[in-house]
Amino acid sequence: MALTWSSITSWDPGPLDNAATDLYQASKGLREAYDTGEGAVCAVRSEGVAVLAMRAATSKNLSTLEQALTNVNGALMAIEGARDGVATIKARVEDAMAYASAKNCTIASDGSVNCTPTDAVDKQAIIDARTSKITLTEKVKTILEDAERVDSELCSALKAVNTDTYTDGDGADNKVVGVPDFPQANWSPSQNAAWWRALPEERKRFLTEHCPDDIRHLDGLPATIRDEANRNALYGYVDAYGNKRQGALADAKQAAEEAKTEYRIAYGRRSLFPGLKQLYSDENAAKLKLDQAEKVLNDLETLEKQINNDGRKEDDPARRYLLDFNYDTKHHRSTAIVASGNPDTASYVSTLVPGIGTNVHDSLPQYMEINDRLRQLTKHAGVDLKNVAAISYLGYVAPKNSFHDLGIFQAADIDYAKEGAPKIARFMEGLRAHGNANNHTFLNTLATHSYGSTAGGIAATQTAPGTIDRLILTGSPGSGVQSIDQYNVPKGHVYESSAYAGDMVEGLGTDRSYGKNPQKLEGMSHISGDVSDTDLNRRLFRIFPNPKFEATSTSFHPLSNHSEYFKEGSRAAEDIAHILAGKEPTTDAQWAAIQAERRK
Repeated sequence: MALTWSSITSWDPGPLDNAATDLYQASKGLREAYDTGEGAVCAVRSEGVAVLAMRAATSKNLSTLEQALTNVNGALMAIEGARDGVATIKARVEDAMAYASAKNCTIASDGSVNCTPTDAVDKQAIIDARTSKITLTEKVKTILEDAERVDSELCSALKAVNTDTYTDGDGADNKVVGVPDFPQANWSPSQNAAWWRALPEERKRFLTEHCPDDIRHLDGLPATIRDEANRNALYGYVDAYGNKRQGALADAKQAAEEAKTEYRIAYGRRSLFPGLKQLYSDENAAKLKLDQAEKVLNDLETLEKQINNDGRKEDDPARRYLLDFNYDTKHHRSTAIVASGNPDTASYVSTLVPGIGTNVHDSLPQYMEINDRLRQLTKHAGVDLKNVAAISYLGYVAPKNSFHDLGIFQAADIDYAKEGAPKIARFMEGLRAHGNANNHTFLNTLATHSYGSTAGGIAATQTAPGTIDRLILTGSPGSGVQSIDQYNVPKGHVYESSAYAGDMVEGLGTDRSYGKNPQKLEGMSHISGDVSDTDLNRRLFRIFPNPKFEATSTSFHPLSNHSEYFKEGSRAAEDIAHILAGKEPTTDAQWAAIQAERRK
């Protein structure tokens, strides 16, 4: 039976939350019972008719327990997958209802749409009503289709559980009773978190030490586990078959040496026979391969330095966690995600997404420094640094800003943001999923800069409701949305900072592709755009009487302040840190007190 609009308007993820909690407890109890029974069988060494009968009876009971455990975990995985789906459908229904109300439209119980012109004789009003009807009809259609998919997948899984036909997908050679040995590619972060939680501790250890590539990219797993798995993948490990893997860093060094040798040979041949055009092509190809190999090596060497806390401040020796690294074969670029402080235990977790020109070798040290600075500034909001984790998210491929290869023109390509947004959304959902699975409550903030604000803005429309608590956009060319209601972020907690002068990137993108200028987005909370670091600058370069519109740099270059939002000593950075700490932006009195304390 097809779902109707009236039926999905009452959807609520709350009962699924309760069911997931109950199923996990049941899974835990069944696992303990199975392990106890299996241990008892193994402990009996004697022989005889009675012993054989006992073993047969116990084996039968163990088989029953195994199916029960498989069923419970199957139901748990299905419900975890449905929970996020239901929450998302609920938010989209509310968005559609809000759109209908704003456009003078109604949605019938069967999903049909009717829009009434605000003026029955005005041509533009009639056109607007028709346009609204088309837009809303498409919204309702896609919501109903997605709701049908969520409902169908849950019903199918639960039917298999109820008929004892559900399997863990591993077949007869499964290593873990009642739960898949390895994660499935189509699982949500919540399902990843539930799967990891249901695994026996020895299996978790085995996967982390011997199969790091199978788990290190998984959103929803603990930061400590992802860090260990990614370090193993970086430095080397012994695989499940006992073979030694030298790791990505050693692989990159070897590839660079081999490419260097190939280039020397190609260069030598071309020098000996300068008249052969093919040899020039061979040399160029070898040089390109060498450049790329050395770039990958440089990226990994930079990553190694950063995860080992090179350059950390003595008063904030926060451990760094390698949450991911990868090589994007489509764009031939390295990516990385590194945290300062432990996201698994922190009360305040922020993820900073940068913009154009960012890459691992040149930008990761810079953004680690920025995040360490923001962590330090949260002290002014009364927060203990031990409770703050700041993540540098270079996990998507940002446009280049180079001129020699025309990379600068990538900045006009919105596809980089569209490709990166789902990755950012899934990462944020993973942080929340792990917290939910482990009763860890924390403030989850997505902070963005420049082109990253567009990618992050789009991501904030794709996350499940309840994922992102606060969204910050700085120096944004476009918000990624046409209405602030498109963000799955609590109202009143979307913030933007625009430099008062010296940032021509702000609002530069077209509304149609990049989304509206955050400065002009109704419902936006505006924080300080003062990116200067001294009172002298503010006094000398005031261009308007109102301090709100002060020039903020000794340079009037149109891009002079675009990268200054996180500058130490600026009010913009203080406001951002206050938001990360769960507070509101600084008041004038607070800012004056901070300045006075700094001058001491």
